[in-house]
Amino acid sequence: MGNRTESGLIRGLKWGRNPLALAVAATMAASPAWAEEQQDADELQTIEVNAEQSDDAYGGDDFGYVGQRSMTAMKTDTPVSETPRSVSIVTREQMDDRAAVSISDALRYTPGVQAGFYGEDNKQDWFIVRGFKQANNGLYRDGTRTYSSGFYSWQIDPFQLERTEILRGPASVLYGQTPPGGVINVISKRPQDYSFGSVGVEYGTWDRKQVSVDVGAPIGDGHAFRVQVLGRENGTQVDDVEQERVLFAPSLKLALGEQTDLTLLASYQEDNSDPALQFHLSEGTLSPSQGGNGFIDDDVAVGNPDFEKFDRTQITLGYELKHDFSEKTSFQQSFRYGRIDVDLIQMYALAYADDFGVPTGRSEVVRYASTEDGHADSFNVDNRFTHKWEINGMEHTLLAGVDYQLLNIDGKDYAADPVVGEEVAPGVFAANTLNVYNPQYSAAGDVFLLDGALPGANRLTEADRERRTTDSYQLGFYLQDQVKIQDHLVLMLGARHDRVDTEFDNKDAGVDLDYDNDEWTANAGLAWLFGNGLTAYTSYSQFFQPIIQLDANNNPAKPESGDQVEVGLKFQPDGFDGYFNAAAFKIRQENLASGTAGTPSFRQIGEVQSQGVELEGVANITPSLSFVANATLVDPEIKSDARGAAVEGNQPNQVAKRLMSAWVKYQFLQGPLKGFSIGGGGRYVGSTYGDDLESKSMKVPSYTVADATVAYQWNDFKFQVAAKNVLDKEYVATCNYWCWYGDRRNVIGSVTYAW
Repeated sequence: MGNRTESGLIRGLKWGRNPLALAVAATMAASPAWAEEQQDADELQTIEVNAEQSDDAYGGDDFGYVGQRSMTAMKTDTPVSETPRSVSIVTREQMDDRAAVSISDALRYTPGVQAGFYGEDNKQDWFIVRGFKQANNGLYRDGTRTYSSGFYSWQIDPFQLERTEILRGPASVLYGQTPPGGVINVISKRPQDYSFGSVGVEYGTWDRKQVSVDVGAPIGDGHAFRVQVLGRENGTQVDDVEQERVLFAPSLKLALGEQTDLTLLASYQEDNSDPALQFHLSEGTLSPSQGGNGFIDDDVAVGNPDFEKFDRTQITLGYELKHDFSEKTSFQQSFRYGRIDVDLIQMYALAYADDFGVPTGRSEVVRYASTEDGHADSFNVDNRFTHKWEINGMEHTLLAGVDYQLLNIDGKDYAADPVVGEEVAPGVFAANTLNVYNPQYSAAGDVFLLDGALPGANRLTEADRERRTTDSYQLGFYLQDQVKIQDHLVLMLGARHDRVDTEFDNKDAGVDLDYDNDEWTANAGLAWLFGNGLTAYTSYSQFFQPIIQLDANNNPAKPESGDQVEVGLKFQPDGFDGYFNAAAFKIRQENLASGTAGTPSFRQIGEVQSQGVELEGVANITPSLSFVANATLVDPEIKSDARGAAVEGNQPNQVAKRLMSAWVKYQFLQGPLKGFSIGGGGRYVGSTYGDDLESKSMKVPSYTVADATVAYQWNDFKFQVAAKNVLDKEYVATCNYWCWYGDRRNVIGSVTYAW
């Protein structure tokens, strides 16, 4: 049981048991191939009867490409079709078929999400959701926040995940401080009530090598365990930039009586790598060099791989407790402690040396460095009571909760980003420039970090770093009621109050800031279930997001805040293993921060508005054929800004107005090709701007990328080759003063033995 490589065949069981499928099958009775395919699926029914999905929306296995239930949108086990919000689910099979290497990679075929807009980064995942950027905020794991800030950002390996759920739009009522785009909630793999296991090896582009193990089994009445282990090392499309990762994730399920379940979840992930993200100047990437050097190759390392480093260790310890007081009343508690240790030195190009008065034919760049050395501890606990009752044909689901979030950061960094320099004479230092069109790297021992006072710069040492601590606490109380009336009308109302306290302390500079925020947020939703699988809905939701900055008068910044109005249609025909969604939304964000903190340029009079339409279709059409398709049309606009008319009315930088993607997979269940499957898709990202002025010189062209996969199932072995950017298209992902190249062709071959 649990052999996920057979999940495409398992879908045939569901198809064979629903009325619509039987009707379609009757019309196709003349097709021997269809009959044989259906017979194969029916034969599997007697083998896989125990592999049905768990009633718990966070447990069990999804089958195929379709996820039917989600805990993310409502924090209750509510069918997606009855949720008056936009929710998408990326299943394990989707991630496997496309060989997803990151959460950002897994979401590239999701509506409303512009994923990886910096290219593939090994420090964190990047998303633009419904026109709003989010990275450190809005990422949750099993319903609790992965509390990140700056370089202390979590990057969860998709090997650990059962699925990824996306709730689009503001979600502060249930989750507290969140960005306007929404919540990305990744669901960890859990122990199951049957024995299973898999061992896999991979080899791919840039000498990628990976070994993974995932095993689990019951250990007594109601108890079960699971252990995941992964080891990987690989290069990248950037020359001499290497990565290594080790992962260990054990979990244990305990049945503490008939009404109480406890699941323990832990993980250890260690990365010893070079920084992969490259900050290129727009001249030489978006446009050719003014010195006649052409374009910078997308495999050029701006920094010095022998000098740079990115070492990170991530540790999590947590549990999920559920107790049923009765059939109608239950209590759930989710807890997670996390720790990140980071040691980073990364170089970036600031400008050409010619811009500093040093003529080089616009080939040499002056580089600065970002550094960080420290750790971050986070603590999250979410307590919630759920009570259900029925009166006068109205089914109520009342949710009452209190959650607490804590983040403590203790790190060291220089007062300002240092210049990358070298010693040109005893005790005399100058900038260590790099010819990005013909790079020649200095020995690591010849590179120094300087205080930036050129000429006459001083070499920095460890003693020059300032120790800075950040302590942030959030306590929230929330209440939500879902009412289902006569099986047709669904009403949802919710409210929340949050208290956020933040203290920033620079131990060496003597700067101590302590301030707090109190915020109320609300949401409401209304849906009508027509009874034929069609649902019409509308909803309203609010968000807030604290900004840890000071203005020119040393007053704390106000939280960013705003709201969303959404209307939509969901269509999930009875007996059809799939759904089609359409949504129209309008999001408003106020108190947008702009300018440099602590200077007269810092203002909070900004407002950004994003409105648009999303279309989504996901289905297992037959036992053989599955597809995912979506389109997003967004109109983001800067409504007001401290810079005035120059930017007001413009499209925000890096945000695309058009996103489209489609992926189709076909599995051969009979005939000479039985066991083979093929899949392919394409992703389109519309043009963007590298500034808020809509400068023609900073316009980034749209691009389309194709992906493909082919696999063969032989007994318990699965052989697969998956290719991203199969045509090896070279393109610029986005710009924002700097520019970032997109990912080139990446082919990963794998062999998996599963039982």
